[in-house]
Amino acid sequence: MKKNLLSITALILMLTIACTGCSKASSGSTDDKSPAENTKSSDVLHQQSQLKDSKELPLSEDGTLTVEIDTLAKPDGALPEDKPVFLAVKVKEDTDIALRYTYDTYGKEGVMLCCDVNDSDEEETLLKPIYTMRLAQSSEENYGEIWLSGGTFLKKGVNLFYLGAGNQTLPCRIILKLTFFDPDKVESITLYPAES
Repeated sequence: MKKNLLSITALILMLTIACTGCSKASSGSTDDKSPAENTKSSDVLHQQSQLKDSKELPLSEDGTLTVEIDTLAKPDGALPEDKPVFLAVKVKEDTDIALRYTYDTYGKEGVMLCCDVNDSDEEETLLKPIYTMRLAQSSEENYGEIWLSGGTFLKKGVNLFYLGAGNQTLPCRIILKLTFFDPDKVESITLYPAES
């Protein structure tokens, strides 16, 4: 009797686990969606291609922001004012953020996702590098299918995100999701249109 009870209990437990796994598999993960759909419903995808002028962006209620960029990564030797900045995040204090991104380098190698801070209170642009991530060669098949994660910190001042490309100019498109752990430290976020 005791042996039969244990067998029935084990069988019920296995069926419960199997059914739970089936329901999770059928609901699908967010990574199975197209790039534009791969955001929470509370998070809006802001597309650089939709802009003619710069636009100030709001953070979602959960402290996230998602942008889609399609631009040229310029050589690292470009002057600060010539860097292809696509996003400016002004913060009141140093703060940590998480990054989640998918990208397409159109099969080229050498693109880098960069962030510099301009912590000068004057008109002069004095950029200091705070983040650089080399993006491995990627193509259209991976865009929206492969998502990478990382983290960095932003320094007090205006943090400028741009794409660098060593000693050449390279095309790149990227969907970048930023999660701010302390949204109260964010003063403003500006998305810039692609260069024409």
